[in-house]
Amino acid sequence: MRGFTFVEILITTGIFLILAAASLPIYNSLQVSTQLNEHSAQITQALRVARERAVSGLNDSAHGVFFNINLSGADKYVLYQGSSYVTRVAAYDQEKFLEDSFNFGNSGFILVGTDIDVNFSKTLGKPNDTGMLIINHNVSGQRKIMVNAIGAVTEQ
Repeated sequence: MRGFTFVEILITTGIFLILAAASLPIYNSLQVSTQLNEHSAQITQALRVARERAVSGLNDSAHGVFFNINLSGADKYVLYQGSSYVTRVAAYDQEKFLEDSFNFGNSGFILVGTDIDVNFSKTLGKPNDTGMLIINHNVSGQRKIMVNAIGAVTEQ
């Protein structure tokens, strides 16, 4: 006779289900890590773009990134043109929101209310503030982005 018995099919299905169940936590952990890396890279890039725009004197203006730490909702960051977020030219804003499971933390930056405003001076590209921005995930993991006194932006 050719074919599979019912017992063989049950054993194979059971092994498959056990392997699938064991791989779910690994997949979820990998997904969170990938999302953290993606957010970290995008925010690092936004800070570097703001600095490069300021150094090049784009539109004869300083540029910066504003981090809105929203205690009751999704955090966001805004790449802007101007000497501060308050006095910016809103038409040039590039706004990005984090998913609800992510939020910003702060180490060393001077807060503007609950928010962070990193502005790079025109031509020199020096930041108005230095410190470490922390991107947290509600369940696990975090990434850190440093801005130093000369305007260099690094991920840790």
